[in-house]
Amino acid sequence: MNRIILTISIVFAFFVPGSLYPHGVDILVIGGGSGVEAKYDSGDPISHADVTIYSPGNEEEPSQTGVTDRNGRFLFYPDMDGVWKVVVNDWTGHGGTKLITIKDSAIVQGPEVEMPIGRKTKILAGISVIFGLTGILFFVLARRERKRSLDAHS
Repeated sequence: MNRIILTISIVFAFFVPGSLYPHGVDILVIGGGSGVEAKYDSGDPISHADVTIYSPGNEEEPSQTGVTDRNGRFLFYPDMDGVWKVVVNDWTGHGGTKLITIKDSAIVQGPEVEMPIGRKTKILAGISVIFGLTGILFFVLARRERKRSLDAHS
């Protein structure tokens, strides 16, 4: 009876809290201004998330802090050229970091620091875990059944 409850609990743990797993996050540079747009990998904006901006050469103390608007956008005003670090955090396990190069008061596209995991990769990983656990479960059950049949014939 305990084994059945354990099996049901494992299956329940994999299928029910699917909406609780973190989403991938994209942080895009908004063209024509010094700003960023934060979106989940589904394309929905990350509204009202905390944003922290660090100026070039100073990652100890934030240069500016704020919150994204309902469209996931945040504008900031750099006062020097260099690589600025933008950190977005929605406090539910989602967030990301983007490096933005400012030259002559204009944004030059910066490299990604954190690459979001794509939806297809997450689905493939989930299916792999399910098949792996199922294989382990059937292996254990087959081994027990074999032991029982050997004990019965002895």
